[in-house]
Amino acid sequence: MKQYSTKKRGCAFSTFLIILVLLVFGVMVGVSLNRIREGQPGFLTNLWTTPEKYADDPYLSNEATRLNVPNHIKTIMLLGSDYQPEIGFRTDVMLLMAFNTKTNKINLISFPRDLWLNIPGLGEQRLNVAYPFGEWQMLSDALAANFGFRPDHYMMAEFESFKHILDVLGPIDVEVTERMEDASYLDESGWRVVEPGIVTMEQWDVFWYVRARMNSSDLDRNRRAMEVIKAMGKKALSPSQLVNLPNVLRAVNRSIETDMKLTDYIIYALPLSKYFGDDVFTMHRITHNEVTGGITSGGAQVLYPDFEAIKNLLREVLDAN
Repeated sequence: MKQYSTKKRGCAFSTFLIILVLLVFGVMVGVSLNRIREGQPGFLTNLWTTPEKYADDPYLSNEATRLNVPNHIKTIMLLGSDYQPEIGFRTDVMLLMAFNTKTNKINLISFPRDLWLNIPGLGEQRLNVAYPFGEWQMLSDALAANFGFRPDHYMMAEFESFKHILDVLGPIDVEVTERMEDASYLDESGWRVVEPGIVTMEQWDVFWYVRARMNSSDLDRNRRAMEVIKAMGKKALSPSQLVNLPNVLRAVNRSIETDMKLTDYIIYALPLSKYFGDDVFTMHRITHNEVTGGITSGGAQVLYPDFEAIKNLLREVLDAN
């Protein structure tokens, strides 16, 4: 009995320490953001980018072609790839997260992998080949040259990395917005239907939901990817998951490639209480109103972008009106 009591007290104390650290971190972040918004010099503000950052940018120095993204919007490009030995990899998921530090809201928008455009240093190609050929610099240049903005940071995760994060996170509740059906190896019938609503998904359900492509389009996969990212974020930062949050953060840190530093994570963090609401994430979609399907001279099926229409969407996402 004495040994059991000691272990129980040790476990309770460890839990208390984790919660205490998280609370202190949340208070620090809240104070930091308030001071940054007030423009207090020297208080982390030196870590925030300024409008002058585009003075020497070969694609954004011209104000007429760039989006005027305000300083309170911070962006991370989430990239997902599925490496295959015979063909290498492509960034089939390219999802922009725009953090609004004034409202503590996050806008999401996903770029279709089949967008056909001029990639600096590569020429006319699909957007999803920019990173494999020229890493983050080439993809960042492609976004700047074609859409008038350059993301602040990026995070890249491969299939196995994504799997590891879901292993730690556990089942997630995905808010499905449209009916979806496709071939499925998870079902005896070989087919699965998902109706709109909150759907609890295990790891392999998530993989199928995001990657299914026999009966769906590139644009629809983007929608599903955003729904999953939203569900993962809400699960990781829900009150019931606070004790597990350090494990999730460790899994993310070990599983992704990124240019972000610890100071960047602190700046991007929002007060934890803000994540507890249902309206933190807003999804924006590139649809057939902004792209047109077509075939290149080489016979490839691609999506031709309406650049101004996509820029109009981005102005809303990036609060750049």
